[in-house]
Amino acid sequence: MIFDSESVFEDNVITVLKQHGWKDGVLRYPTEQDLLDNWKGILYRNNNDIDRLGKYPLTDGEMAQIIEQIETLRTPLALNSFVNGRTVSITRDNKEDVAHFGKEISLYIYDRKEIAGGKSTYQIAQQPVYPAKNKMLNSRRGDLVLLINGMPLIHIELKKSGIPVSQATNQIEKYTHEGVFTGLFRLVQIFVAMTPEETLYFANPGKEENFKPEFYFHWEDFNNTVIRDWRRIVSDLLSIPMAHQLIGYYTIADDKDKTLKVLRSYQYFAASKIS
Repeated sequence: MIFDSESVFEDNVITVLKQHGWKDGVLRYPTEQDLLDNWKGILYRNNNDIDRLGKYPLTDGEMAQIIEQIETLRTPLALNSFVNGRTVSITRDNKEDVAHFGKEISLYIYDRKEIAGGKSTYQIAQQPVYPAKNKMLNSRRGDLVLLINGMPLIHIELKKSGIPVSQATNQIEKYTHEGVFTGLFRLVQIFVAMTPEETLYFANPGKEENFKPEFYFHWEDFNNTVIRDWRRIVSDLLSIPMAHQLIGYYTIADDKDKTLKVLRSYQYFAASKIS
């Protein structure tokens, strides 16, 4: 199928994503605050037992504590450990929660074993607004971001038919140069550059100078044949459970060179067969 319009391609990708596990809604044109409010609601829903938040929702101050931790960790490498640490701690500042006010509370955020069930939530953010680093630059709109339990973990950049996939990777590099992946968006672990005819995926390298095309990978099948059809990419690489496992099991926080890495397809098939 030929797509002469990027917006039509985007709508089709959303449709297929929804058919492959991204079932909990599409947030259209959300700001960072919209996504924070969405995450706040999911955190409360997943932690409203009596020993955690009880009947007292998270405050803006408590969410600010979480964002401060994200900003302090800064790098995708450190934030991979944050996401896969399963919980995040806050100091309760909701005075209505008399039993826990001023005390440290541990909140569940993500469990790599809890796939497509339990507390896991899978949403799509369509054209989220990335805040500009300074007032001289305009805010940017990404194409699609996949949210697991409210966290923006996979950024997808789309281009229409006939456009080289390199333009999508260049766009991601430009966003990084402009400093838009800050705050909540520091959580992005995987980038996907997609056209109808070709897709590349790669771990978030963090700093602009760490973007290296040799670490941009095609997804291949078990016989090492490159999969080029975007529908196969969505149904294989970006589906649930695969995308959940990609974050939980197949991204590697490599302390040796302080770089976040993602498995190539043949490594995935080998690891999957071993497990």
